[in-house]
Amino acid sequence: MQKSNLVYVLMIVALTSSLSALRPAAAQMGNAEEIRISPILLAHNNAERDLLALHDAYLKEFRPLYLRAARAWWEANTTGSDAAYEEKKAAEKALIELHSDKKVFAELKSLKSDGLVADPVLARILDVMYRTFLPGQADPELQKKIVNLENEVEQIFNTHRSKVGGKELSENDVRKILSDSGDSALAKEAWLGYMEVGAKVDKKLRELVELRNQLARKLGFRNFWVMKMSLSEIDGDELVRLFDELDDLTREPFAKLKSQIDGTMAKRFSIKPAELRPWHFGDLFFQEAPQIQEVNLDDVFKGQDLLALTRKYYESIGLEVSDIIARSDLYEKPGKSPHAFSTDLDRAGDVRTLCNLKDNAYWMDTLLHELGHAVYDKYIDKQEVPFVLHEPAHSITTEGYAMMKGMMCKMEEWLIKVRGIDPQKEQAVIASARDMLRAEKLIFSRWGQVIVRFEKGMYEKPDQDLGKLWWDLKAKYQLLPPPETVSRPDYAAKMHVVAAPVYYHSYVMGDLFACQVHHYIAKEVLGGADPRTTSYFGRTEAGEYLKKRVFGPGNLHSWNELTRRATGEPLSAKYFAKQFVK
Repeated sequence: MQKSNLVYVLMIVALTSSLSALRPAAAQMGNAEEIRISPILLAHNNAERDLLALHDAYLKEFRPLYLRAARAWWEANTTGSDAAYEEKKAAEKALIELHSDKKVFAELKSLKSDGLVADPVLARILDVMYRTFLPGQADPELQKKIVNLENEVEQIFNTHRSKVGGKELSENDVRKILSDSGDSALAKEAWLGYMEVGAKVDKKLRELVELRNQLARKLGFRNFWVMKMSLSEIDGDELVRLFDELDDLTREPFAKLKSQIDGTMAKRFSIKPAELRPWHFGDLFFQEAPQIQEVNLDDVFKGQDLLALTRKYYESIGLEVSDIIARSDLYEKPGKSPHAFSTDLDRAGDVRTLCNLKDNAYWMDTLLHELGHAVYDKYIDKQEVPFVLHEPAHSITTEGYAMMKGMMCKMEEWLIKVRGIDPQKEQAVIASARDMLRAEKLIFSRWGQVIVRFEKGMYEKPDQDLGKLWWDLKAKYQLLPPPETVSRPDYAAKMHVVAAPVYYHSYVMGDLFACQVHHYIAKEVLGGADPRTTSYFGRTEAGEYLKKRVFGPGNLHSWNELTRRATGEPLSAKYFAKQFVK
């Protein structure tokens, strides 16, 4: 399932990763030969002293601007007000000005090319600062145009309501119709009603694609997709090879699953399988698994206190979440973003989530997922990690951990020990949850192929028929029949494509990371537990491992290096295959 850690919407400057809130500049050490900015950072040569001086000056300006932007961003997403969006745009533009400083970038570039910053932590700080400032070296006015458009489309998404049966429905309402209804006409109207947001933002999307490509070319990259890959420490060719491998692994089992789904959905809507269309698959984009199991998991969570279940689970493994929940915005209200995300507003403890909770399986998964992001941010080591690196190693690692937590509510142990299912009487619930989880992972893997390959194609050739590209990819990877007209801008109805570009690979690669870490915990930390059933409930040693090996290091290491340090090997698809394919 896709849940959005929308801190990436603060992409104003780097357009590469979530921004870090940093502590004020550090005090000088008594020894004039050393500059100390944290308990572990010392400069031992002129290059390192120059870097720390740049860092100190940067923090003095950056921290208050970041705090302003982060708070305005939260206000905008929780209220949808014009005033909040205006403040958000103003704060983001101020950050653009800061990161457009050509003198600072020239000094960073010189330090990087000289190669004299030898300390590994200082070298990581230099690399992160360099990649943060690089996009700002393009025309600041161009960047501001991008910010304006991104805020405009974000506000359109947050305030869009679908017209169905003469009423304006929220995204939750549309989801419920698609997941529950057997009325083909109603499902079609609900689906088309939501897709209208694509028509509203399509022109702005096309303008954004052109502006983003202009920005990338000014910085020496072929296009925006290539720039995003490079600046997020991913080799684009290797990414494509990884997705090709996943395609090979999942194509056959997904086709078998899709055949089962077709039969079930055709029966539900009293139509022939050949008459199935996108609105018949229980979801807006067929990124989630429709209900084909014996037990509907929504019934398992009907009337349940999702917050209580979430607290019970996290705190059993030694991860405190009550403080995060207390700061969060968790239920629907007018103007509020209909999506879900987690963010750390100040990198000093103000971690919170936004949800629109309902007592169903989707929101149980989502709440566990978003709290996964939140505990990751919360437990980055405040004593050992310099604050410029006080963020997750990569969107891959934070999305991976969050996706691991989301899937727990479908694991046998979690259902028994947290939800309270009686294993003697309710084996059908456990079996249905297991089957649903496998279906979700296969379906999401195929959906991820569509988004990643669509965005790559869109930025490489923006003048092509994007509607045709979208539906060709959905036919190939999701085996999904198109609507009557493929020229519709349905691709623009996916918020990530418009307002959070070139991010979706993080979810798919995050699933691989999640499976790899999960298998390591089961086998090595818990002494051979079964990865297919364990949720670590009551096992605080799992929480300690996560705090020390995954969360604690923050961004001290690249995502590849963190994966090796946490699991003993580089990222691989084999553990995903073991758990969900084979």
